[in-house]
Amino acid sequence: MLTTILNRLMDLFISENNEKADMDTKAKSLVVNLASLSFTLIVLAEGIWSLVEERVELAIPFLSLSFILAISHLYLRKYNSTLHQNYLLTALFVTCSFLIIFGGNTSIGIAWTFLFPFFATALRGRNSGLMWSLVLAAVIMIDFLLLQSLSPFLQSYEPGQGVYYLIIYLVSTIVAFAFQFIRSEVLLEKERIILDIQNRNKGQENLLSRLSHQIRTPLSNITGILDILESTQLDEEQKDAINTIHASANNLVNVVNNLVMASKNSMHESKDITNFNLYNTLNNVLRLFPYENYKVRLSLSLAPEVPGQLTGNSIKIKQILLNLINSIVKQGGQEQKQITLEVKKSQSMPDKVELVFRIISDFVYKHPKNDTHVNEGFYNYQDLVKLNAGKVINFLDLAITQKIIETDGHSLNIYTNPNNTIFEFGASFSTAVGNFIAPASAEPAKKTDNVFKAGIELNEASILIVEDNFSNQQIINLYLKNDVKNIDMAFNGKEALEKFGMAKYDLILMDVQMPVMDGFKATQKIRELERTTNTRVPIIAVTANAFPEDKEKCLASGMDDYISKPFQPDELLNKLRQYLNS
Repeated sequence: MLTTILNRLMDLFISENNEKADMDTKAKSLVVNLASLSFTLIVLAEGIWSLVEERVELAIPFLSLSFILAISHLYLRKYNSTLHQNYLLTALFVTCSFLIIFGGNTSIGIAWTFLFPFFATALRGRNSGLMWSLVLAAVIMIDFLLLQSLSPFLQSYEPGQGVYYLIIYLVSTIVAFAFQFIRSEVLLEKERIILDIQNRNKGQENLLSRLSHQIRTPLSNITGILDILESTQLDEEQKDAINTIHASANNLVNVVNNLVMASKNSMHESKDITNFNLYNTLNNVLRLFPYENYKVRLSLSLAPEVPGQLTGNSIKIKQILLNLINSIVKQGGQEQKQITLEVKKSQSMPDKVELVFRIISDFVYKHPKNDTHVNEGFYNYQDLVKLNAGKVINFLDLAITQKIIETDGHSLNIYTNPNNTIFEFGASFSTAVGNFIAPASAEPAKKTDNVFKAGIELNEASILIVEDNFSNQQIINLYLKNDVKNIDMAFNGKEALEKFGMAKYDLILMDVQMPVMDGFKATQKIRELERTTNTRVPIIAVTANAFPEDKEKCLASGMDDYISKPFQPDELLNKLRQYLNS
């Protein structure tokens, strides 16, 4: 109980501008505010005491110093740069020097100077902090040897007493330096570990990206041939064999897609953007839950200010909520469980609204017996909340759910209490119902600077396929040859440019990774050529790169759309019709 109160008290000393900063910045902010406030109170108390004792020679300097320190404390609550830290350190140095020379009302004001090395090294680091501390040590020695004998108003120290104070101060300096050294090494090691983890994760993502590309290319050929075989004359036994192979290929496609989703923090957000009724969507979540498998009671609570009709990704919200509820109830054993879903409005802007979804469950995370951090006083309150949240996410296997939430800049917050656990996340929606653009026409609508050709039917179209893999060329050709009037092939971007300059095409299917010239460069060159004619030929990327950022890169290079291998023939034909008829 006492540790919790102290942790919350320490949080109050962190500047408002540093609440979301890294731990090193937070630590400096804590030290700055703690030092300025504590010395302000000490000096103010000395000044008031001096007034009571009618010692004006001490009261005026002490009250003046307390005023300066108070101003610095209020100023540093908003500003915490190096200049402001030096200003505070100078004020503390002058205060400590005054306490050394005049001793204060108790004649042992020098004792407060033993804190100075800790503040100095924490604020300015080991080297600069040590220099500040040694300069103050020099002031102590000068006072002991010279100043105290100059005036009766100055504090006088016995020789043995002076040496004793000096030794304690030097020991404090050494301890402060050692503490800062250990802290710096710990932070440095932490940074090394974080960098190693990031590098390993980046390597794993690159490996997965390459594997995904290598798997999807032959998989696209397999599914393509199977689709063509299914349209031919087959007996029942052959059809069963083809269906079995097709089902296995589709399962492999799902495995690859799941790997992609689990390894990336982003999803295909442009899909599934619709107008929806929030209450109906949440009610469907409760209805979709398999009550027959678990003993659970679910309840729903919507705040009155929450809009009923929204525009956004309702499927994503369903997925997040179902994942959270399923993970909670699976860990609760056979006893009856109570789960409440609350929705409140966090903030709103014109045509935009931010909602907070909160799941309150009687699930209680039980810390392992070997968990030494349960009541660890080293952690402040906020760090302890994050630490417990990470343990619950790992225990309930919510890593993928957390990544889905983080796709649009939100976070999954988990608050563990003795009797319940609260899961909280935010989501942004549009309240301008009917003003959204379906993904099928979203990208073409952006290209308002160019003149498109008039709509053309697929059976009258001329299409250029740019693909370096001969097998892939043949598969796409088999997909299209019965529906398209003319099909030309190019094995790389350079060859595509040559063909584009010699013939007129109604649409281009562009691979991305190709020798000589890749699809991005080829698309940029084609768009440059089109500026002189004020026309625009739709270019659709056909590639095995399946990550969401790959689509963004394709669109940024000038392509109009993106289709990932493997795909169904109807999916490709529908996309072609969409752009040819627009």
